[in-house]
Amino acid sequence: MAAPAYPDELPRIAAEFPAGPVMYTGGLENHIEIIEKLSRARPLLGNHPNAVKQVRDPCFVQEVACKNGCTYPRTLFSSSEVPRDGSFLRKPTASVGGIGVVPWKNPCEETVDGREYWQQFVSGIPMSASLLVTGEKVELLGVCRQLVGRKWCYTNHFRFCGAIQLSTSAFQKDVLHHLHHFAIDLARKVGLAGLIGIDFILPRTSKQRREQSPVVLEVNPRPTATMELLERCTGRSQAGMHLASLGVPLLRESIALQDGSKMYWGKAVLFANETLTVSASVEQHLVKCSSCLQGRESGWPMVTDLPCSGTVIRPGHPVVSVFGVAESPRLVLRMLRINISKVMQGL
Repeated sequence: MAAPAYPDELPRIAAEFPAGPVMYTGGLENHIEIIEKLSRARPLLGNHPNAVKQVRDPCFVQEVACKNGCTYPRTLFSSSEVPRDGSFLRKPTASVGGIGVVPWKNPCEETVDGREYWQQFVSGIPMSASLLVTGEKVELLGVCRQLVGRKWCYTNHFRFCGAIQLSTSAFQKDVLHHLHHFAIDLARKVGLAGLIGIDFILPRTSKQRREQSPVVLEVNPRPTATMELLERCTGRSQAGMHLASLGVPLLRESIALQDGSKMYWGKAVLFANETLTVSASVEQHLVKCSSCLQGRESGWPMVTDLPCSGTVIRPGHPVVSVFGVAESPRLVLRMLRINISKVMQGL
């Protein structure tokens, strides 16, 4: 689908396909009117517009988060009260992957009333939790450390550029306990179902203050970009679990947990630092990297989201997703940087 056609043309394009259900993923939660149109025409295998609207409301999320032992950044909806010392971030209400998030410093910056808000910057480690909601049950599937604004991915500021899978045993019990209860309460209040993600900050605490409280940033009411790491590690089909939780009959083998891997997975999104025209040789280089980078023995491709020959990628836009696998999260980070460097050599 061409970029200008997204998302307004989605209902028309969907109507051209045979009758059947529809499932949405990243970014469409910012366009509730499109989800409404799709849900009127087809069975919706995902969270319905009313639920999406509620979990995208910062005031509502703050109320539920604080009730369940989490915290939430101070949030303002008018620039008149916002300090201009960089301690607050300006965020678009319809943003995904950190696009458009900037420190609020310049008093001459233009605002777009009703389509942005200001949130206090919280120092700490950006994280994401993946959960599966089935009826009254909420299962924590895993937690990842997010990679944000990494220069070696050729992006900056608060742009999401990947994630690294972590072991839940590395967290204080209170952190995951609070997140889990927040998700349970949220699901019960708005009727969530299927795969959801919670973005949060894990604050850095002093040795004297051992207890940590996760700082909830936002709720993604659909499958997220980090969930494929869990699938690579466990063998459980994330799409299969999502569909099964919504009543689609599937073979149990398709969503069963395979032999637990002791390896950790990570991915990094490589962005274009200048205009890139994908030639036939560039396409061949990317295909070769996908099958030759270290970690290919797992059977998973190590480079995905491959652009076709002839594609023109503008600066600041994603080129490919690059994966790494190793015995620890620290080694995964190192592997990602090595793999990104190898991909860059042929661009």
